[in-house]
Amino acid sequence: MTQPDPDAPALEGWQRLSPWAMGLLLISGGASLLRQHLPLVAGAGAGLAMVERIGLREMALGGVLLLGAALLLSLAYYRRFRFRLDGDLLIICRGLLERREFKVAAEHVQQVEIHQPFYMRPFGLVQWQVETRAGEASRIALPGIRRDVAEALDRRLRPAGGVAKAASEPDEAAAEPARPAPRLRYRITPGALVLHGLASRSVYVIAAMLSPLVRPLERWLHETLPQTTPPAWLPTSAPAAVALGMAALLLGLALLSVLAAWWRFHGYRLHDDDGERQRQVSGLFNRREQVLMLSRLQVVEWVQTGLGRLLRRGYLVCHQFGAAGGAEAEARRFVVPGLGLADGRRLAGVFWPGLAMATPLARVEPLYRRVLFLRMLLALLAAALVGAWLLVGAVLNGESAGDAASGGLALRSLAPGAGPGVLSAVFLVGLGGLTALAALLAQLRWCALGWAREGEYLIVRQGLLGQRTRLFPTGSLVAVEVQQSWLQRRRGVATLHLHLANGPVTLPYLRAERADALANRLLAGVEAEGSAPAPSLR
Repeated sequence: MTQPDPDAPALEGWQRLSPWAMGLLLISGGASLLRQHLPLVAGAGAGLAMVERIGLREMALGGVLLLGAALLLSLAYYRRFRFRLDGDLLIICRGLLERREFKVAAEHVQQVEIHQPFYMRPFGLVQWQVETRAGEASRIALPGIRRDVAEALDRRLRPAGGVAKAASEPDEAAAEPARPAPRLRYRITPGALVLHGLASRSVYVIAAMLSPLVRPLERWLHETLPQTTPPAWLPTSAPAAVALGMAALLLGLALLSVLAAWWRFHGYRLHDDDGERQRQVSGLFNRREQVLMLSRLQVVEWVQTGLGRLLRRGYLVCHQFGAAGGAEAEARRFVVPGLGLADGRRLAGVFWPGLAMATPLARVEPLYRRVLFLRMLLALLAAALVGAWLLVGAVLNGESAGDAASGGLALRSLAPGAGPGVLSAVFLVGLGGLTALAALLAQLRWCALGWAREGEYLIVRQGLLGQRTRLFPTGSLVAVEVQQSWLQRRRGVATLHLHLANGPVTLPYLRAERADALANRLLAGVEAEGSAPAPSLR
């Protein structure tokens, strides 16, 4: 007996976006455009305000005309945007002046995302996105559809064919057992969410975003502080005031980082749908749902920042086919946040069955530590010379006459006592400090670098203060390259480059015979897999 398809009513014939979605997207798109080009809009408004022939009435009329044009364009876009599902093939037709048609097969789908901003919740609408093996460049979005339609598309576009296959083979589908209920793999706690905010890279991103405000704030303080009476609770000592300001700055960055973590990962839950699909749901106001296909998985990274290592916290980042690397794109990856060491190992075993991360990591040759020491020493010396040159230039050519006079007086007072012995002592002390710092950084970098082969998986760890451990099966390799420089040939070492679909992984300064043996074993493992692309040894 043929069972009815429960998704047929929601996906029958050509579908359109919700009319409510077009109005919401018009408002959100206008706000985003205004936020991105706020200086240009403000400058244009100021220029129009200075023109005598243009008053408030004319500006209001212009705004109404622009709003009307935007509504007409949105209506035309809505009428030309449609989609339908033909078996396991999704067809999307869109375009305003140029008509485009996109086709996505279920077997090429590697990740599905469902976003529901707070302003779409009252209307029951979501933003549905699908990504194929080509990566983020092939991301296709349905910006406003009902949730039942999104869930039906999610079920039908499974790599195995989902209900589409069941519809074509009803007898076999009826004989198959029912799918197991989703299993909860991980749920984040409020404490883990706070620790993730402190230990993640959000603090660096926030600091970079606020860096353009440093110079205006410095000028404002320089002009305002001499004219105001400081409160009684502020310390009168300059070092104490600077320390208090730095502590307040760090506390503010930490608070913003924790708030960003709550905004992004509040209520995080990771579910295992059927062993192949991993689904995560998170978000405070903007609910985000991601589906990860384990068959499309390339690399799993265990990431710990410097503070995260002290707090014994980290997070997992899952990379798929065609995924570009970099910290900027990490927010769009399949991220599992707020993990302790035990949870990280357990979930890594879920993504890569059979991986326990119990094998001790082997280090590279100590020669690499010497190379790192020389590189860092030269970099520190160059930075010190540039800093000294800028400092001398600032003293001699100060921004104001008072600064130049005080700098010249300081140099004249220092000159009589600054003989060759004093200058040599200062130079030696500075050189010794830079040498010790370079040695410490080289030691930390060398100790953090390690690798291990555990069954069919390879583990590579890199970093300095923070660490990033890549976990991937040998079947994911595309190419293996053994490289030797003239120095490496003299010392009998080599660098092993492992090329994956989402980027390279490097193991520097291995023994030459060990690098060749490891490359041959990796190639043999790939050939035994049989399903991965054939790599090459260059």
